[in-house]
Parts: sequence; C-alpha cells; structure tokens
Amino acid sequence: MNLKQNFQNQIAESLFPGNLSEEKACFLRRFAPENHPDNRVSTHKEIAKLMKSDLTVYCEDKINQTIRKVIEVVHKAYEEDMKADGVNTEGLLNLKAGGTLKGKEDEESDKKFSPWKEAYKWLWNHKYLRWVDINGWEILKKQAKTALDWIQFLTEQEMASVGVDTRALKPLSPRSSAQKIDPIIPINQPLSMIVDLAYPNYQMLLLYRSAETKYVLCPSLGYAPNGVNKPPMTLPQEGSVAHDNKETFTFEELGKEEFLAIAVENPLNLDWLAPCKDEDLPVWNAERLKELFEQLEQQDTWQIFYQSFEVV
Repeated sequence: MNLKQNFQNQIAESLFPGNLSEEKACFLRRFAPENHPDNRVSTHKEIAKLMKSDLTVYCEDKINQTIRKVIEVVHKAYEEDMKADGVNTEGLLNLKAGGTLKGKEDEESDKKFSPWKEAYKWLWNHKYLRWVDINGWEILKKQAKTALDWIQFLTEQEMASVGVDTRALKPLSPRSSAQKIDPIIPINQPLSMIVDLAYPNYQMLLLYRSAETKYVLCPSLGYAPNGVNKPPMTLPQEGSVAHDNKETFTFEELGKEEFLAIAVENPLNLDWLAPCKDEDLPVWNAERLKELFEQLEQQDTWQIFYQSFEVV
C-alpha cells in the first residue's frame, strides 16, 4: 500500500491519459516523492537518464523542454487551485524552458524562482493532502478484512447481565455478501461499546466517522487511554474522561456511523496517538492520515477492520 505512488499515478493518468508519453514519463520521474527538490542527486540530467530507460528512446538534451511542457499541463489543469494556495502561477510559464532564471542551471540556482520546484511543492503540500482527505478513509476501508461484526453496543442492562471478564457476547461471524443491511443502533440510547478482535497486545487504533465528525476513539483520553488491545475491549475505559464523567456513547442523529480498527503489532510513533488533556478526543484529518499511512507502509504486521451501523 503505497499511498503516494497511488496518488501520483492517478494524477499522471488524469493529466496524460493513455500510453507512456515523454511528458507522462517526465511527470512520473521529475515529480516523484524521492526526487524532491532537496535531493541533489536527482538532477534534470539524471531524470532524463531514467526517462530514457522508461521510454527506450529519448533525447536527453530535451529534458528542459519536456519539463516545461509538463508544467504547462499542470498549470492548465490546476491554475485556479494553485492560485488559491498562493502559487505564483504566472511565474510558472514566464521563465526559460528548464524553469530557471538567467540561463543558470536549475540545480545551481536554489534561491531563485524555479517553476518545477514550485509545482512540485504545490503538488505534495496541497494537492496530495486534499486527495488524502477525500480518498484516505476509503483506501483504508478497501484494505479491511471480510465484514465481521467485531463491534457491539450494549445497554446498561445488557452490560450488567454479562460477566466483566467473560463477556457473554453474541457469536461474531462473517456476514455474507447478500447481507447488505447494516446493524442498527437505537437513537438517544446510552450504550457501551465492546470491541472484540483477536489481536491481543497489539496497538489498537479505532477511527470513527459520521456525517459530521471524524474522531480517534482509541487511543484517546476521551474514551480509551490504554491503546493496547486486551480483547474484548470495553469503551469507555476506566480512567477515560467519559468514564470519569459517567458518560457512554449516545447517538443523537439518524444516519450512518462508521468505524475502522487498525491492529498494529509494532506501535506507531505518532504524537496525536498519545492521550492528552489538550485533545482528549483527537480529530483525524488529511495530515494525520498521511502520517498514519507513512508509518503503516514501514511495516507489514497490521490488520484493518471495518464496520458500519445505522442509527434508527
């Protein structure tokens, strides 16, 4: 799961549809994450060599002209967005073909305005984050295992009727593809959440999404300060803000409620996963999803689970 590669491939296909052209190859190489402006090894000459390998036939002396063509296409497609993000869009097209000033090589002119660098920074600092914000949840959802009823919501009476350590829960079993209807949650009913996933001692991330909100439920000071999975987990946990205030989960709006759990064997090192008073219920956003993907891509010992409910 390489999120950045997926993003760049999607943008490349949008800007340069069809077979691998010189401009498409240039975009994929010059604007690749690893060939960022601070990478002094990735000069235009080196990019041209890579393009020649991709295309089999390419005149390396054309690299400046090719880069300019790519910038023109990016400018045409995203000019309004780039302007709104503060990019000097006029400057992107008013310099020489290689995107430099006064005939100097781009690599020797770091303090000067460089169109390709400006376009690169906009692509990864603005366009990418918006793409993650729109697509990140669905990408995680597609990675989820077969539909499994791993979350249950119990009333106070139901909680009292089962053993604390031996939760007499309903059997958890996969739903067939024919079962399209989401489980239901009663509106305005105080409920406790039971999360039952067979990954003991894994770090457990529990993300929640509704029409209006995007929260990290676990780990969080609000509901689950202990992010280590001890199945079955009951939320709110002892020591959480909700538990101390004698609060549970109450859904006050009709509609769909979605949950994503990520069980990670090697704990993730992300500041916003450390429960704190300043943000007792963290909001997950594009920047945080980006950081999450980057750390998940560094290991392969994790599993994703998805479940949705309908509040009625």
